[in-house]
Amino acid sequence: MHAKWIHIARVWAAPVLAAVVVAVIGSRYLPASAQSQTAKQTERVPPVRFAAVDVTLPSGETVFPPGKGSEIANANCVICHSTGMVLRQPALTVDEWHAEIDKMRNAFGAPIPADQVDELAHYLSTINGRKLDGGPSGVDHQAN
Repeated sequence: MHAKWIHIARVWAAPVLAAVVVAVIGSRYLPASAQSQTAKQTERVPPVRFAAVDVTLPSGETVFPPGKGSEIANANCVICHSTGMVLRQPALTVDEWHAEIDKMRNAFGAPIPADQVDELAHYLSTINGRKLDGGPSGVDHQAN
């Protein structure tokens, strides 16, 4: 019977000793509880204060050239783009402008109503478009 207890002591001695070592070292080096960490952080770190900032951006003074659809462009496109930026884009066909407008609506959240997309695509094609046959552009009247 004595041999049985010696065998049990030998088998369990290493795990028990390892657990004691881990507990002693861990209490010193392992992270403390969330409450004690919060207490330590509030002692060391000054509180962060946020204040509202009012930013007034300059308004653009240019508008899109007059035409059927210019109101849609002026109301929706200049929210993110200047008129000059739009007008300097490569000349696109109506279908290509339609794809660009759909991308702006779907990927970037442009607030253009779906029922105004066709009219806007036609307008943009009129002021900055190219014909399918490579004819003159509506902006510079030169062949592309």
